[in-house]
Amino acid sequence: MTEGLLAADEVERIGLEFIKGTYYRGTVTINQTTLVTEGTFPVYHLEGSIKIPSRNPLGRLISQDSPYTFNMQVHALEGSILDYDVR
Repeated sequence: MTEGLLAADEVERIGLEFIKGTYYRGTVTINQTTLVTEGTFPVYHLEGSIKIPSRNPLGRLISQDSPYTFNMQVHALEGSILDYDVR
């Protein structure tokens, strides 16, 4: 089943580009990449974190960057983003 699958590092690059394009001021880290082959096609699940600096200059002096977590699903054959959420 691994024939034609994208490599995990390529999927991580795709995921990073997407998240950085959406949250361009954030610092993105991918913590885990898992290949799931259940269902009709294989999917990579990415989990990570985003630190987004405050937009308010005073807020930047007072508080640290807000940490958020994200989950993303990437099609393992096509490399398309199927779903993602940020919390």
